[in-house]
This record gives sequence, C-alpha cells and structure tokens, in this order.
Amino acid sequence: MAKKKRSISWIVGILALTLFTVGAYLAVELLSVPTCADFSKPLEVTVPRGANLSDMADIFVEVGLAESRWQFIMAARIIGVDRKLRAGRYTFPRPLSPVDLVKSLTFGGSFDVAITFPEGFTVFEIADLAADSLGVSRDDLLALCFQRVLLDSLGIDGPSCEGYLFPETYSLPESLSARELISRMHTHFKSIWTPEFEIRARAIGMSQNEIITLASIIEGEAHVQWEQPVISSVYHNRLRAGMLLQADPTVIYGLRSFDRALTLADLDTSSSLYNSYRFPGLPPGPINNPGVSAVTSALWPDSSDYLYFVSNEDGTHWFNETLSAHYDAIHAIRDMGKHGPMPIVHNRNLLSNNK
Repeated sequence: MAKKKRSISWIVGILALTLFTVGAYLAVELLSVPTCADFSKPLEVTVPRGANLSDMADIFVEVGLAESRWQFIMAARIIGVDRKLRAGRYTFPRPLSPVDLVKSLTFGGSFDVAITFPEGFTVFEIADLAADSLGVSRDDLLALCFQRVLLDSLGIDGPSCEGYLFPETYSLPESLSARELISRMHTHFKSIWTPEFEIRARAIGMSQNEIITLASIIEGEAHVQWEQPVISSVYHNRLRAGMLLQADPTVIYGLRSFDRALTLADLDTSSSLYNSYRFPGLPPGPINNPGVSAVTSALWPDSSDYLYFVSNEDGTHWFNETLSAHYDAIHAIRDMGKHGPMPIVHNRNLLSNNK
C-alpha cells in the first residue's frame, strides 16, 4: 500500500513538474518580444475586414511581429480574446510580445479613406469635406489654417494655408487629426513647387505667395483648363500696366458667405482687401487651392496683348485687347446670344500641355 502511494506521488510530481515546465515555456514564449522584426521605423499593418484568427496569425508572422502562428493563436486563446480581435490599420512603433500584440488588436485600428480635394477648393470647403469624410474637426482645421505660428513653421508667407493645401486624391486614415491633414497636404504642395518653379518666379519678379495667389485667381476664372495660360496673360498684362485686376472670384472670396450672383453694389461697397475692383495689385493671399496646371500658367503665361475677357454661355471666354471691344463682346453675348471666337494664342505648347 505504501509502495502504491509512493508511485502515485511520483506520478503527481512528474505531472506537476511537466505542467510547470510547459507553463514556464509558454510564459517565456508568449511574453517574450520577437527579435526578427525590423523596427528602424514604425511598422504599419493592415488587417482586412473579415480576417479570422488564423488569417491574422499569417499576417503577423509574415511581417515579423509574430515568430510563429501557434504563438499568436495560443496567446489569443489563453487570454480569451480570440473572438475579440478587430480588423483595421495598425501602427506598431516597437516589437510586442504575442500577448501584448493580441491585446492591441482588440481596440481596432482605422482604415484608410480615399478622399479627393478638387482643384479650386477653398480651405473652408476642404474643412467641410474633411469633417464629413474623415471626422476631422472643421473648427480645429480652420483655426490651424489661420494660426500664424503654424504658418511660420510651414514657411507660408500668406495670411493662411489657403493656396498651400494641394488638391489631390489622398488615402488618409479615419483617425487623422486636423494638423496631420494640413501637414500631408502642404507636404504634397512642396513636392510640386520645384526648384524650376522657384527660379522662374524670381525671373519674373514674383514671390511664391504672389504666384500662388495669381494661380488661385486663374483657377477661379478658368472653367476649361486650356484657357488658363491665356487668362494668366490677361492678369500679367494688367499688373504690368498698373490696372486693377477686377477679378470677380477675389471679391466673392472676400465676402466669404456668398450664395448669389455678384452685383455692382458688391463691387462698389466691399471694403475687403480681396476686392480687386477697389484695391490695386494682387490680393493679400490665394483665394483657393489651385492645381499644378494653374500654377504653371501663372508662371508661364501666354504672350498675348489681351486685357479683358467675358464669359461665354459654355464657360469659355471672349478675349479682347481694348475696352470698347470688351463692351461690344458683353453686348453680343448677353443681348444677342453670340459666342466669342477662340483666342489668338501665341504659345501653342502651353495649350497642348494644359488640356
């Protein structure tokens, strides 16, 4: 009987030692940080919607955040989160143990959203779209756009971020902050403002802010892209001649809240520095965020002698060199339903490049 008890004690002891050894091994394996992951920079991992535990194990083994599938699966099951792991886009600044890794996947990551900011959008329209599509605070974004400290840090000479948030289709995370959105869009702007652009601006005696301001006016006036270099030539000619720009889009921008047709009273009474019917030269800053075609046209206008243009019914324009011809064009379009001729273009390459 005593011998039998000793045998049972040995068996229990062996089982206990085995369980302890297995437990210790699992603890080491599941709490140790893998050494195979490259973390010279934060690692972004996307877990697609519909991925199960096994799929996730494969994903994290492939990127080096888990050393084996069984570690990932075992960690999730032991701590009871195997049915709580969520899809999303995650950023890992450092390696994690299997236990910490699966815990982090229970909070859910964000997915990127494809969002297009059209050419000619103002910062106010960008703020509205960002709020609707990304959940970015409209008030926060606009406050930052006019914050002098931020503008100085970005090297923007204008009165706001207007003109310096490049219009493009972006893939952005839902959790993006207002500051991060401004940073991404401004970084894209800097990538299109090449050294060639800077050299050209200096050659024609204009600053970056003046070029972007002019480009934004061109963007606001031109309804067809091929007219942009011609419209640019009109404004360059007027600036050289010391004439008022008389650009309707600048007046509208200065009024801010505007949902009707522009009237003569608006042109006469608006005291905004953006009223180019009252104040000479360019306004203080851009009136929208122009695309690269408008920027290029501001830098390389056509070499016309036009000083005036009026809109045709289809959105194109009738260009003229004299005020009397301009008045005749207005009468012909508005009273007789006529359509202006194609403009005479001297730099045909500009048209072909801006179609």
